[in-house]
Amino acid sequence: MSKKKKKKAGIGAIFARILVVVLTMIIGGIASFFAVRQFFSYRFAQEKKEEVSKQLEEENEERVDVTLMQAGDTMALRVYHNRNQQMIHIPLRSDTILNLTDDGKRAIEQELGESKDSATVSEVIQAAGDDGNVMKDQVEETLGITINSYEIVKDDDFVDLVDAAGTIQVDLDQTLTYEDQNGKTVTLTSGENTIDGDAFLALLSDEANVEDKDAQIKLIGDILVEMSKTVTGKTSSDFADYVKDYYSKVDSGTKYDDVKDSLERIQSIEDDNFHSIILEGTETGSRFKIDASAAKTVFDEILSENGDIDSVLKASETTTESASTTEATTEEDQDSTKNITIEIQNSTKISGLASRWKDKLAGEGYTVGSIKTNRQGELTHTKIIIAEEGLGQDLKSYFKNPEYEVGQVTSGARICIVLGTEDEI
Repeated sequence: MSKKKKKKAGIGAIFARILVVVLTMIIGGIASFFAVRQFFSYRFAQEKKEEVSKQLEEENEERVDVTLMQAGDTMALRVYHNRNQQMIHIPLRSDTILNLTDDGKRAIEQELGESKDSATVSEVIQAAGDDGNVMKDQVEETLGITINSYEIVKDDDFVDLVDAAGTIQVDLDQTLTYEDQNGKTVTLTSGENTIDGDAFLALLSDEANVEDKDAQIKLIGDILVEMSKTVTGKTSSDFADYVKDYYSKVDSGTKYDDVKDSLERIQSIEDDNFHSIILEGTETGSRFKIDASAAKTVFDEILSENGDIDSVLKASETTTESASTTEATTEEDQDSTKNITIEIQNSTKISGLASRWKDKLAGEGYTVGSIKTNRQGELTHTKIIIAEEGLGQDLKSYFKNPEYEVGQVTSGARICIVLGTEDEI
């Protein structure tokens, strides 16, 4: 059988085959390179995304969020210090003077018909209407701070939100009287009081007619603190429902979806870490001017991630206590008759009684002028004659059953004590 001869490949064919192999290797290498690059690029992107997400989460835990709240005729700042897990409420009196921006000046002139560089909190609220940015800008201009968001609550919604928060109880250092929305006088006694939505709204109104503005704003701060504790004390689901309802009622640049991921962290704030701070200032006519230097010290600390919040809180407590002490002293001085010269008359047959009472009252710090014998008849109960109603009430404790009488004595003394036999000493 004859063998077929194999045909030898030519040089061109061999070169072509080599070229095909080389091209295949090159194409495969390129494809492999792009596949590997895509794989590592995707992995890098994922790792970068996770890194950025973690970084943002860490930054969120370092953030200090400042919100301006407005209800009634009053504003308040709510500062949430993420790192220290503390929430601080800073209420602003309705008569607090705010420096105006150009937009603020225009709003005031348009609403009130006045051209001026400053206005009170309640005037700004009236002029701004529903524009929370205008309110926010005026507070930023005055305090020199940045406010992240605002929350404006209408009266009816505010009452509902306060009532939905739960039972709010505050402890008052002194009796406070205010007028409610119907013009009815309401007295909160010293000690524990329960505050509902109507009462809180009344206290935020200029029509409350509270004489002691400092006591009023301190009470507002205390209510905000207790309300925060009550709300965060709810179950997780009830707390989430309350916050969702809250943001459905308030006019704000912040929505429920913006805060829902932070609810667990906010709810974990301990009761001792809710506070209120009252900014220092001075009375200027019928308005209150914030002490800019003292306010700067406060905000430099509480708005800093590394701020010494505890020192600010202690200083605020000391200032509040000092103000209360000063106020109590002033009231005592006003009610006291130690700066009024008193006349003493002896209407008994007990010799030297008027003189002994003069020495006793002088030893207590009273000013006693003349002492006389009253010859109009012997008295059993001591009579205290006063020139006007309410005078000399601090003398009552010295006598057993004193009887007060508004009248005049011949000497012209504004207070005259006519001694009775039961007050022998």
